[in-house]
Amino acid sequence: MIEIAKLTDAELLKNVEDGTLDANLLTHKTQMRICWVFINAYGLKKAIEKNNKFVDLYYENDSSDFNQNLSRAYTEIIHDFMEKTSANDFYKMLNEFPRLKYDFKKIVRTHYGYDVLKEGFKKEQSKKIKVPVLFTF
Repeated sequence: MIEIAKLTDAELLKNVEDGTLDANLLTHKTQMRICWVFINAYGLKKAIEKNNKFVDLYYENDSSDFNQNLSRAYTEIIHDFMEKTSANDFYKMLNEFPRLKYDFKKIVRTHYGYDVLKEGFKKEQSKKIKVPVLFTF
């Protein structure tokens, strides 16, 4: 199995877009890096669309664990931190802002309020789960 950290941004983007990324590699850090790659490749607005499609493809769940609002929040939060850093590398940005790794729930709540975490878990957005949800609230 490949290691996400060993993939270039272009290789990761290709794997995500052609659907060959192994679902077992999806972690919180990987999801953040995918947002980073989408933003760099397409800009924020298109990155939000791409990430929602990606998350919808990989995270399907009848029990309503797919949260489109949270998917959007991932992209917007990564973009916000990209604006604050001078790093041109995802892992350098993570080193600069370690709370992205360790306190993402608090960041989401700070930026959007707690309700965004609950509001997005609606039946009409959910499908069968393929991989575990990154974190639950």
